[in-house]
Amino acid sequence: MITTNGSLSFLQLSWTTFQSVFVVFVICLCGFLCSCSGILPKDGQKIISMLNVNLLTPCLIFSKLARSLSLAKLIQLFIIPVFYSVLIGVSYLSGCLVSSLFGLDLDETHFVIGTAVFPNSNSLPVSLMMSLAYSLPQLKWPEIPDDNGDNIASRGILYLLMFQQIDQTLRWSWGVHKLLRWSGEAEESITITEQSSFSTTILDSDTTRTKFAKFSSHLRYHWDNLVSYMNPPLYAIFFSVVAASIQPLKEALFEGSGFLHNTLTMAVDQMADVSIPLILIVLGANFGPSNSTSSMATHNSKNMVFASILSRMILPAIILLPLIALTVKNCKISILTDPAFLLVSFLLTTSPPAIQLTQLTQINEFFEFEIVKVLFWGYVVMTLPMTIAMVSISLTVLEWANQ
Repeated sequence: MITTNGSLSFLQLSWTTFQSVFVVFVICLCGFLCSCSGILPKDGQKIISMLNVNLLTPCLIFSKLARSLSLAKLIQLFIIPVFYSVLIGVSYLSGCLVSSLFGLDLDETHFVIGTAVFPNSNSLPVSLMMSLAYSLPQLKWPEIPDDNGDNIASRGILYLLMFQQIDQTLRWSWGVHKLLRWSGEAEESITITEQSSFSTTILDSDTTRTKFAKFSSHLRYHWDNLVSYMNPPLYAIFFSVVAASIQPLKEALFEGSGFLHNTLTMAVDQMADVSIPLILIVLGANFGPSNSTSSMATHNSKNMVFASILSRMILPAIILLPLIALTVKNCKISILTDPAFLLVSFLLTTSPPAIQLTQLTQINEFFEFEIVKVLFWGYVVMTLPMTIAMVSISLTVLEWANQ
């Protein structure tokens, strides 16, 4: 039933959200069955993931962002790093508090914090956003004339990708080197790094004889660090900004029926359409049987799993959702008035731990059994009810904020 103001009723909203989540579930189930039948083994999953990250996801980014991006919109995105910092800070404190209550040791606490501070900001939220953008009329932004599903999906993906790039940098630095590894190994690694750095400093001071040489060395060092953080999705964001900033190029790519539009743009669009289904197939395949996981449960396994779910999907929601609601109600600035951003922020607050954490724990052979259990509870048990609740609450908050 549709209410008198044109919005969906709660039952209709729940049903629409359930259908969107069920689409994700069906595709993931196909990936799971492919894994169980041996069609998609672990090596195949890695190859598809690499193909997605290096080719198909950049095409999705360029296809969605370059069409609707503008310099004015980029200025409004300063909210994203602020929201990220608050979310990660609250999740970190939640992990510390819950671990203390359960009496977990240092390594177990690091595991819980790692699952709490690294949510899934890619496969699941992007898929849900792509589906909900075309089915929820409440997501239209009044500031954009004739707003439609394509624009809503583009903005949602932009918000998620900015969050994801900051999050990925933190995962592969702080996550893999500190949180998701045994504390003894981390300390040994830090000691070796400090000794290496000290030796390099002495060597540099002995061999570098001019200020220009020192400056060049430091410049090259920082440039190498910058390049090491770059990846195909980041390059896609960069080229999207360039294409959106040059109006003749943007028109040639996305408007009319010229050569670039009929060839390059169509090719990119077709590859972009493949990205989301493949991400979900690999997501489902991750839950299939694997002969490579040989680690066994620890005596605190159940407490660790419960603490991880509590500190990632429950406590941050209790703390942050009222804060987000009050902010949207009282601060009519930037993208805070965009319903798509409100939905993204709610989905990220209660998103399950990132699937990529399985890779990080496998690299360091760190609680591999526990991370599988955490992901099972997060995705199979919690995702559907949490998503329905978050969509319903976010649209209720939106209606309250606009009164």
